[in-house]
Amino acid sequence: MTRALPALPVALPASANGAAPARSVPDSESPLGSSSDSAVAARAARGDVAAFGVLVERYQRPMAALVSRMTANQDDVDDIVQELFIRAWKGLPRFRGDAQFSTWLYRIAVNTALKHRSHRRSEAALSLSAEDAPGGMEALSAPKDAPAHQGGDPYRAVESQEQKTRIRGAVLSLPEKQRVVVALHYFEGQSCEEISEVIGCSVGTVWSRLHYACKRLKGLLETSEVGG
Repeated sequence: MTRALPALPVALPASANGAAPARSVPDSESPLGSSSDSAVAARAARGDVAAFGVLVERYQRPMAALVSRMTANQDDVDDIVQELFIRAWKGLPRFRGDAQFSTWLYRIAVNTALKHRSHRRSEAALSLSAEDAPGGMEALSAPKDAPAHQGGDPYRAVESQEQKTRIRGAVLSLPEKQRVVVALHYFEGQSCEEISEVIGCSVGTVWSRLHYACKRLKGLLETSEVGG
């Protein structure tokens, strides 16, 4: 049996003892608000719905931002975010803290978004926002593990809508594995080490995918400029 938790976008079961879920309060107002993710996650893993509400409050926006860049249909974002938090709630009893909670949750988000994409193969896989993505065109020649603010998103220096459209099309053409690392690194600001934990591959593989993604983007953009 599941019960809706007020103020949260997910349907959650009653607590382990069968009692009704506690009312959700904003993270800043909750007594758990100053606790670490690991401490809050440990309580949530024992069936504390209010604790899970704190985690949702902390991560709902970054999860939605990531998902929105991995699916073309923005109407699907809320459904995917809801699904990933439901999966997180169900999986918390198995969370042992070997990785940071945020890394574990990002992994669920990526897997959920990719699973959803598998049912929509005919659609584009990544939607980029010129308004909220940090970085600049120097991303296409960024160092091995440059932070996002030193050369991430290829929108920063773009001035015309035509250029934005070309960049969006170029990123959409990237292979799925390259799109994922581009989204996590250049838009979420994650390091290669963090991404390797999220997607379960070596740091070298992450770097290789970023390298080839940037190289391909440069070629596509140069071609589109010549063709335009």
